[in-house]
Amino acid sequence: MKKFLVVVLLFLAGPAFADAVAVQTVKIIVERIAEISVRGNPEIYLNVAKDKESRAEGSYDITVNYNAQILANIDKKLPDGMSLFVSLQHPNGSFGPEVLLSENPRTVVSGISPVASKDNRINYRLVCEGIDNYKGEAAVSFTITDFN
Repeated sequence: MKKFLVVVLLFLAGPAFADAVAVQTVKIIVERIAEISVRGNPEIYLNVAKDKESRAEGSYDITVNYNAQILANIDKKLPDGMSLFVSLQHPNGSFGPEVLLSENPRTVVSGISPVASKDNRINYRLVCEGIDNYKGEAAVSFTITDFN
């Protein structure tokens, strides 16, 4: 009977001597990543006596962790008769359609899934009609935005 009483007392006393519990709160932050950089120094030389258009290339790297698209625009209006087009290689390897650049941002690549991709090509095409002499430059901006 004594053994039975000791076993019952140990069984009932067990929860009173339970392990200590500590709780720690873990703060979790997942930031959006949207990075794009361009490389190269595209220059377009055009001899309008022989050709109406000429091309140049550059490249870009992109890292995003959400579904995104790339918009492009130039910093100023080009002279009448001069048109600058751009086409970007999608990180999946395909090329998007050629887009006429203006001061208003236009989509040049869409449907980009989370990716880190390097050495994607940028193709520029300049078309001139009725211009026989011009020297200048246009800054092309590429902006990553949400793609829904």
